[in-house]
Amino acid sequence: MKRISRIVAALLAVILLALSLSSCAAARPVYASPRATKVVATVGDVEILYEELYFITMNYIKELKLAHGENALESEAHRAELERFVWESLRSREAALISLGYLYGLDVYEGDIKDSVSTTLEDMLETQFEGDRGAYIEALATMHLTDHYMRKYIAVSEHLANAIVLEMLHRGELVTDDAAVLATINSDAFVRTVHVFIDKTSAAYTAEQHREHAFALQAEVAAATTDAARFDAMCEAIGGKYNNDFGDPLGNGYYFTRGEMNEAYEEAAFALTEYGVSDVLETAKGYYIIMRLPKDEAYIRDHFETLKNQSYFVTLNKKVEEKLSGMTLQKTKFG
Repeated sequence: MKRISRIVAALLAVILLALSLSSCAAARPVYASPRATKVVATVGDVEILYEELYFITMNYIKELKLAHGENALESEAHRAELERFVWESLRSREAALISLGYLYGLDVYEGDIKDSVSTTLEDMLETQFEGDRGAYIEALATMHLTDHYMRKYIAVSEHLANAIVLEMLHRGELVTDDAAVLATINSDAFVRTVHVFIDKTSAAYTAEQHREHAFALQAEVAAATTDAARFDAMCEAIGGKYNNDFGDPLGNGYYFTRGEMNEAYEEAAFALTEYGVSDVLETAKGYYIIMRLPKDEAYIRDHFETLKNQSYFVTLNKKVEEKLSGMTLQKTKFG
């Protein structure tokens, strides 16, 4: 699944930047201190280790200090907010996905997934860096990460969902009939969007200017009184100088189901009517302005096999939601 912990997602780019300062070869596991693998809680049948709690805690502390100053944790309210955020973050869709994987005989640290994670690391580091294991370890420590947790992150975000879908196909649990799949694609389970993305990290403007541009563009598009006028205004914004996302050069839009994208983006997209425009959506990396579009029959016909594969995630997502609804978090004594 592409939808993952917002802190992990936001920091991955920073981790890779830190790694790029020197070369790395980290296919072999790097072992952290014994404390890192202490179990601090369970979410259903999934064990939550200290390394994960520490990572989320330390990076949310950074967010609190950026927002409220270096003395943020002297506030009882901010300490309570920190505790709430950390424990709520640990009861996650990722935990539910891992638990669902267990039912299909899949473990993020074993078998083909383990091998795929090693290959992912090798490919990533070979493509961009040369081998310096010490620099890799140092970069992880800087971000309050362990190699063990990094591998779990890659396994869950890149490999586990696909592995579960393959098992579901092998067991005959997914609808593969083309007519039924087409009905799913044309249902509310799928959405099509276009968007403007303004990258906070771009040095072309100040942080306040990025924010001002986002709100000005949103207001301009939303002010149009007809669907056609809003679409034209959106196209102008996408082709304008402030948009930093060029992932849809042909203008087909993004077709996706729940569970594939960033959670906040999904919630905004599925809440819109056709040609509706979202409010400015702020993420750790930048600002989104989203428009929902009607689906295109010709595009669906020409890309049916790709969309068919995506349709399997509709069933997977329902299973994850069902699994999560029955999972509770229990702290251990150590936690």
